Amino acid sequence: MPDNSDNPNPPNNPPHVPTLADKQIDLSAFQLMDFDQEEIRNLPKPHTDFAEIARQVLALYPDFAAALQLTDADFDPAKVAEQLDLVDQLQPYSDWLERRAEQVRETRLVQLAEAYRSVLKLYQRVQAATEFDPQVGYAFAFLGDHFGVGKKKKKKDADASS
Repeated sequence: MPDNSDNPNPPNNPPHVPTLADKQIDLSAFQLMDFDQEEIRNLPKPHTDFAEIARQVLALYPDFAAALQLTDADFDPAKVAEQLDLVDQLQPYSDWLERRAEQVRETRLVQLAEAYRSVLKLYQRVQAATEFDPQVGYAFAFLGDHFGVGKKKKKKDADASS
């Protein structure tokens, strides 16, 4: 799977710079599926080692096909092999995309946290400036809902509600 292995994050952890490989993921060879949560819940949940077990089955099946008397509709070894191959082919894409999704979530979280810090500093300055200019306090009064006193439950209130 293409990854920017030539550009590991140095200790100061600069933002990820997308490479050409990052921008060109071709999944057109795969028929990707989009299930809702209910459909996902209704799928069987194979163990993590299932692919290995299924390959063992495929190796043994020809010796016992006559005794098992399964139709192709019940068990089609070629179809199972194709499905397992597809799982193997998709794995590097899945790993790579999960890593990128994690980076996107973390980047979003860090940017939001940095914005929060800045606005919190502004709020603290607003509180100090309000003593000298009440208009500042009125203009930014809505910030009290986010940073103001009363957001945290006192220990007594928390114990009483338990």
